[in-house]
Amino acid sequence: MKHFVIYALAAVVIFSMLGRFAAVETGSAAETRATQAMVVKAAEEDEVPEIPVGLLQVNMSSMDDMYFKNSLVEELGEGYAVHALSTADTSRSQSAMFQKMVEKEYKLIVVELFDGKLAEKYIDLALENEISLIFTGEQPPAEQMARMENVYYVGTSEGNTLRELADAVILGWKNNQRAMELKDDDRLVYNVFAKEEYEESENQETLEGYLTAAGMEVKLGRASITSAFGFDVKTEVDKAFYAGGEIFICDSSSFARQISEYLHKEEFPTDRFEKSCIFVTVADETAQRMVEEGTAMFATGINGGDTGEAVGRLAKVLLQGGKPTAENVGVAPDQNKCLNVTSRTMLADRISTPPPAEEEDEDEE
Repeated sequence: MKHFVIYALAAVVIFSMLGRFAAVETGSAAETRATQAMVVKAAEEDEVPEIPVGLLQVNMSSMDDMYFKNSLVEELGEGYAVHALSTADTSRSQSAMFQKMVEKEYKLIVVELFDGKLAEKYIDLALENEISLIFTGEQPPAEQMARMENVYYVGTSEGNTLRELADAVILGWKNNQRAMELKDDDRLVYNVFAKEEYEESENQETLEGYLTAAGMEVKLGRASITSAFGFDVKTEVDKAFYAGGEIFICDSSSFARQISEYLHKEEFPTDRFEKSCIFVTVADETAQRMVEEGTAMFATGINGGDTGEAVGRLAKVLLQGGKPTAENVGVAPDQNKCLNVTSRTMLADRISTPPPAEEEDEDEE
């Protein structure tokens, strides 16, 4: 009986110690979990949410537009989230996408403008919602830009690009007219492949004004809108030739490359390619390579990478509440709040160098 009592007392002591130990362990585990939860919560509170930046591009499938976006994202760096949308070729589409970005409280929106009439609407919405705006593509009217403080345009003036283009065509015509004509009629018929309407536009009037002032007789053969629904390069090239076109002017190097490859097809006469000149009004890597290899006669303008970097620097300054200057954005804004990125120009030897004079055959004695 005595042994039983001793065993019972020992059991009570042991179970009491085990319970006390379990309580300590449970409390310790609970404290650990509570500490971990506090650490996680503190980390979440310390995290700064990324600032949303909207990007509306007309055609994100082009290489130049991809270079633009990648450079913009890289230049902005951490702390910013770029949400890009392709707006196709309709004013209604781009306008609706812009409205959605306003509703989602984007702090800054970058718009590749292809219809200058939309600038007023975008600036109205930006003013109402305290959003900063950066336009690329078509330059908005100066009177619209003057209505708002944090609105800027990044690009190069259309007049400069057209002047460079016209000078290249004139130079090629003077140096080697035979290389640019499919028909020997002293008239140049040109085709245009552009994202927006070209015929009866200011661009057509400006370009033809430069060319005719140099004594050239020119005519627009066919203007193809590359962003149009159902656009097909091969079909449009065939229609351009049917319209008498002799040179191609493209505002996209990707389409310029496709035109060149199509003209290389074996079913075409050799002289059709050799005499078909391609002029590109962008100077991205593809366009520069085409000039170097001789499949394009000319490239000028700003490329997507250079533009994306400039937009990224400008966007950062605006989002941080700063004032753009030559020091912080790299390019001094002019009076119309425009940042003109330095353009590049390349000429192929075929139009920049006159062909060697043909030697006349000596009369046989």
